[in-house]
Amino acid sequence: MATLKDEGLHKPQDITMSPWAVQRYEEPGDHDLPTTFDIDYQNLSLLLQEAAILYPQCAKPKLYPTLQPYTPVTVTTPVVPKRSVAVSTKDPFSEGNRLDQGPTHATDYREYDILAVPLRRKDNRLPLSVNMGSRQKTSTEGLWAGIKPAVLLGIKPRQANNDGHTFRTLEFEVPLDHHHHGISQKDAFLQLHAELVDSFPNPNPTTPDAPSSPISPQKPFILYLCGGPGDGNPSGKVPELNKFCINRGYQVLYVHYRGTGLSPLFFDSTAKAKVLNMSDQDKANYLAKFRQDNIVRDLEAIRLCLEKELATKIKWTLICQSFGGWVATTYLSFLPRSLEAVYISAGMPPLGKTPREVYEKTYVHIVRRNEDYFNEYFPEDQEHVRTIIEYLRDKAPLQKGVEGQPASFRGYELYGENGERKGCYLTYQTFMTLGRTFGSAPVIRRDGDEEDEEEEPLSPTSFIEPKIPIPYQKLHRLITSFIYDLDHSIYSRNHDNTISQTTLSLYANLESFALHRRPLYALLHEAIYCSSTCPQTSQPSNWAAIDVALSHSSGAFSWLSPTSSIIPSKKYYFTGEAIHPTPLLSPLGGPALTPFLGAAHILAQKADWPALYDFCSLRRNQNSAKEEEEGDEKGMTKVKVRAVAYKQDMYVDLGLSQQAAGLIGGCELVVCPFGSWGHGSLKEVDKTERVLGWLFDGV
Repeated sequence: MATLKDEGLHKPQDITMSPWAVQRYEEPGDHDLPTTFDIDYQNLSLLLQEAAILYPQCAKPKLYPTLQPYTPVTVTTPVVPKRSVAVSTKDPFSEGNRLDQGPTHATDYREYDILAVPLRRKDNRLPLSVNMGSRQKTSTEGLWAGIKPAVLLGIKPRQANNDGHTFRTLEFEVPLDHHHHGISQKDAFLQLHAELVDSFPNPNPTTPDAPSSPISPQKPFILYLCGGPGDGNPSGKVPELNKFCINRGYQVLYVHYRGTGLSPLFFDSTAKAKVLNMSDQDKANYLAKFRQDNIVRDLEAIRLCLEKELATKIKWTLICQSFGGWVATTYLSFLPRSLEAVYISAGMPPLGKTPREVYEKTYVHIVRRNEDYFNEYFPEDQEHVRTIIEYLRDKAPLQKGVEGQPASFRGYELYGENGERKGCYLTYQTFMTLGRTFGSAPVIRRDGDEEDEEEEPLSPTSFIEPKIPIPYQKLHRLITSFIYDLDHSIYSRNHDNTISQTTLSLYANLESFALHRRPLYALLHEAIYCSSTCPQTSQPSNWAAIDVALSHSSGAFSWLSPTSSIIPSKKYYFTGEAIHPTPLLSPLGGPALTPFLGAAHILAQKADWPALYDFCSLRRNQNSAKEEEEGDEKGMTKVKVRAVAYKQDMYVDLGLSQQAAGLIGGCELVVCPFGSWGHGSLKEVDKTERVLGWLFDGV
């Protein structure tokens, strides 16, 4: 981008331009300013997105008091220093919109404090904007065209779930790649499982529901988007949500994302065998199709299918938890006409941020909770943790692992409830990932922390809740059992049975990654932050989480390095929601993850990810009633967007959520006034109704 230096213009040879701009200079005139900057208008939106992210100081307008407050603007307009400019939505070079005639439509006047070079065309006219309505279709838009309806494979009769509501199961078929139609091979398709909660229990349980009982075309649809990536989405997981939505006249659809829960990673056993026999590169290409962009295409295909089946227009109202907000923001970016409203709890994606920038923020929360655990609750456990790490790393039984796993390592194999082999292991590294459970524990208030805006309402369990958070109690119990085994076992410390089954069961119940049943969580966890939306996110993740941990100033995560030694009196901290490469992945994920370890490293080096967001589209989400009325004419639509964020969310940083909300036009962000409420509040029985009230009705 052209810049100013010392309030004086650069010489033409000093001016640097974005690669999206094609620069051509004429002979400088009296003002010593290059008179020609030809812009490739097909890619201008990318230029503007790039400028707003790389030079955020240029996107902070000084507003006149009479104007309504703006969220931080995404599109930065090159302006003459310290002058009011008209920010136009038409092409200033079209006939009837000459600068000497003035704008022929409504304008938005702002005064900018940041100096910038005016970009001029050959005829010395100042381009203030571009006519986005008449521009050519970009390659990104082409990726979202031509989505075909999913195939409805069947609808099962109603049945009651564990929250008392009735639901019916729907099975759909969608392409693995929505851009390739007409392929007949089964491995080119995926099956999606969905559950539709549409009523209260049948008052006459002796009357069976007819298999042909129709889905109501009158009730609007809520689409619940769960967290992840990699989680299933059962309809009875948030019972109070079902009650709230049905009372408001909705029916609620729960779709298991592709490759998760009851939507299998492969179409059938034949397709599975074919994928498992692929090269690591081909496996990586296959797995790359399971991010949120293709999840959105699946959901759109289901919407089109239901429109066809019910012969009515359908717009989703999205309720999103955690990663569901990532999915919803992609949906809002590229297919806003399919949406009525978007409600997000603890799930504002870090727009324009790299994986490393995200983990630098989240590790602040991880460290804080470790400090709470070791400094305030169980200081004696720091020495115990050093003992456990040293034992598991150097003296635990040697394991060869299951077929396909890498070289031997030390640890204990875990078994299922019926004694079946899970292929997962307790190692010193998997033990130190147990900090992932800290997210549901409230933090201890420090000096400088903001006071809660409201007093937290009492819940039915308020008088019996322990002073020590439950996640900390469970971890302390495991550590105590571990140390007891080491001190009292009849076996030597290098014997296979030194650690009791009681301790191993405590660990298995506390370990929450569960990669053996949701491998996509590990394989795509960093990939969900990678996008060609802007330059800094157009780069590989490079296992950013471990890089941030090892470079942390405390040195408390040095145990991640296989060459580090255990130093007496040194503090060691647990990690949180962060995925690290092998040898950690193999013991955690077992045979479900092992075939994809090579592909995981390829994905970590992948730089050519498709765009997950369109900043210009997000920003254009209408803000006024007048614009909403004109939406159809302009080719735009208004989608109501409201989100709830939490002050001490360990998984989704509040500051990043606030920045993201500012990039979405019309987005209202509600910051939860209760410091002890956290990431999963939407799913907690005594908090669900309050959170949904904020989302639907505002504060």
